[in-house]
Amino acid sequence: MSLEQPPPARRASDHDRERAAAVIQEAHSDGRLDFEEMDERLTQIYSAKTEIELRTATADLLPIAHGSNAAELTIRAKHSAQKREGAWVVPERVTAVAEHSSVKLDFTDAVISWREVHVEAHAKHSSVVMVVPRGWSVDIDNVDMVHSAAKNKATAPAAGGVRLIVTGQAQHGSIVVRHPRKRHWWWPWYSK
Repeated sequence: MSLEQPPPARRASDHDRERAAAVIQEAHSDGRLDFEEMDERLTQIYSAKTEIELRTATADLLPIAHGSNAAELTIRAKHSAQKREGAWVVPERVTAVAEHSSVKLDFTDAVISWREVHVEAHAKHSSVVMVVPRGWSVDIDNVDMVHSAAKNKATAPAAGGVRLIVTGQAQHGSIVVRHPRKRHWWWPWYSK
């Protein structure tokens, strides 16, 4: 009988290190870290080999509260499309409400200071798509469906990775969690 080994921690990219460094620099600029602490953590970040090491360096530095509901975000789309992508700061709880529309939450380049992110998705004749980096674990078991589909296309969760918990309801719509799509580098040069 062989014991299954946990998957290796995901290697950190230069882009991952720059995002983590931005969190440290923001904490220094608002007084949560003094210069010496900032220097120590930046050294730790730029020598980090895995994403887990980066999260360890920033774990106690939650996003700055800009208002009373900084740990929550509600996105509403009605007959339109809404999306969050790039280096957006992810709160602990996100509510996505789509009616005859679409909502896309791209966590690939987002700044995340939480071990768990909760998304409450409501899709009525709509779609809610969440794009997650490799290594995240995903739970979509508590989504109610009425003539709809809820799909988790994300694979291979890693130990220490962020956990995405999706709840809510889809009525004649879809709720999908997936990894970023691969870029086809040949496309710009292809002509017919």
